[in-house]
Amino acid sequence: MQPKLCLALDTGLQKVRDLVRALKGYPLVYKIGYRLFLPFGPSVVDEIKEISGNGEIFLDLKLHDIPNTVRNGVKEASNLGVNYLTLHTLGGIEMVKAASEVKGDTKLLGVTLLTSHGSDYLEFIGTNLGKEEFVLRLAKAALEGGCDGLVCSAHEVEFLKRELGKDFIAVVPGIRLKKNINDDQKRVATPEEALDRGADMLVVGRPILNAEKPIKVVEEILKIMGY
Repeated sequence: MQPKLCLALDTGLQKVRDLVRALKGYPLVYKIGYRLFLPFGPSVVDEIKEISGNGEIFLDLKLHDIPNTVRNGVKEASNLGVNYLTLHTLGGIEMVKAASEVKGDTKLLGVTLLTSHGSDYLEFIGTNLGKEEFVLRLAKAALEGGCDGLVCSAHEVEFLKRELGKDFIAVVPGIRLKKNINDDQKRVATPEEALDRGADMLVVGRPILNAEKPIKVVEEILKIMGY
């Protein structure tokens, strides 16, 4: 599959409306997270679909609860017609299985280790596993449980595809056009690095949202991706 560019809409609603309207016709996935979904709910999903011309919607809620509760959440998200939905794989394989039974046409993406977490997080949760072992264990459970893809940093994509095979969607957040040592995401990568390592979807937020000319940045990234 040709890699996809996902725009993380983590900003105010009016700015989102203006930006999505300006980007209509570009081959983009639109990620809706807490910033928009909590205050506006399902209506914002419908609005982004309409403004974008039925662009793909990625609902990023990182569901993590008991299996039946997550199952109910996934069923409702599927009824909204979202294309992608995130689960946190720390919820365990039974949770993922319950979710996959009701996902419909929605693709489930398992979150492994957040890109803001480094080795200090593993010490915090008290695991003796190394970072790669920890991510691999969660990733295996996600795919065995029925996830269609994994959300992981660019630093783990090549390793995971080698260990698990390439038959899953590798979604890579923490994409930066230039690396910044003051970034709050510790495991970042440029688009070129992520693509070289096997990313299938690049998630980009601040480098586009904070740009003086966001359309130009989108075009630049799409060009790198072969569009």
